[in-house]
Amino acid sequence: MIILVKTLTILVAATSMMLVGLRHREWRGGLLLLSCVFFATGMNEFEWLFQPLFSIDEPELPAIIFFLFLGVILAWLNRGTTGAAFRTIRKNRRLPLLVWGLCLVSFLPQLGTDKHVWEALLRPGYSTHESRKLVEHGIEFLGYLFLLNWSILFLRDKWRILMRRVPSPHEYLLQKMEWERVGWGGTRRNCYKLGDSGFCVKFYKPPEECVPGRMKKSIRRDIGWRRFNKSRNSSSREVHLYNTLRHKMPETIRKCLPPVCERVFHPEYGWGVLETYYTNPDGTAIIPYEFEIARQRSMANRVEIYRQAKTLLEILISCSATFYEPGNFHTLIRPDGGIETKIIDFEPESKMAIPLEAIWPWFRRMKLRRKAKRYLKHIRETYGITTA
Repeated sequence: MIILVKTLTILVAATSMMLVGLRHREWRGGLLLLSCVFFATGMNEFEWLFQPLFSIDEPELPAIIFFLFLGVILAWLNRGTTGAAFRTIRKNRRLPLLVWGLCLVSFLPQLGTDKHVWEALLRPGYSTHESRKLVEHGIEFLGYLFLLNWSILFLRDKWRILMRRVPSPHEYLLQKMEWERVGWGGTRRNCYKLGDSGFCVKFYKPPEECVPGRMKKSIRRDIGWRRFNKSRNSSSREVHLYNTLRHKMPETIRKCLPPVCERVFHPEYGWGVLETYYTNPDGTAIIPYEFEIARQRSMANRVEIYRQAKTLLEILISCSATFYEPGNFHTLIRPDGGIETKIIDFEPESKMAIPLEAIWPWFRRMKLRRKAKRYLKHIRETYGITTA
């Protein structure tokens, strides 16, 4: 009877972890791995089932190895979410329940049933096979109860987190407004205008575009593990960088930022960014400043656009801003013909395999200065701008 109760207890705990992992894509890899660890632990109770199949001392060992291997595979397939899950578990206030549970089902049963320990603590008559086996079952059952308690509480807390998540004040526009694709789009993200709301949203390309023949395998894989990962999603990180620039940068930079830049969530597209949608007097969306220079016929306007971009780059370099692409400014033409340079595309992370510029401010300044010098020289030579 006790074996049946133990089996049901650990299987419920494992199933709870699986349910949370399936609901929360941003933690899926780590929670599915933990679920497989629970299932592997539960295989100890099925020794009677595997005895006829494997003629070894531990007939349940192949099943344990299978579930552990399955957990590693699932964590690798969802590797962008594995670390996020473990960080969430580490911050959970009930973590001691999980730690003690794992200890009670792993090495403590062997320690508690060791003959030498019994002989040192009790009279020889108490150290029988039956008594040690009973203690082993008791310790494991206590561990299973700890794991079940933790998993149920974790499930209860995290199951409702999607409903408790504080949304962007404008997130309702995703359902209310019609989406209109704007801009050229990048290799990974698309931009959509939200009706006449004055806002636009950027998401990773929709799943139907992330297919062989339309997208490289490496990009599909990258989008797949970032789309629902709040900490690694480019749009989510872009909002974080926006808030950093808004609070730490001088007024010259802050006035170039959009008034609204908020993190939003879509059940199919994942995390995205909603921000102010800038348009020129003719109703067209603003474009990167190099392209605006190219279509301007007035040399005075070309020089003004170039001058503003150069000034912004100098300020960003002096502030050691985490800004990596000198071409990521956009030009707004005001109704009176005036020109403003806007920062609406933040490039939240370096594309280098070893992102030293993300760690060392002096290296970030040096690299952005070198890239800006090369890019501005390209602008001058291409469009006939003579000012330095």
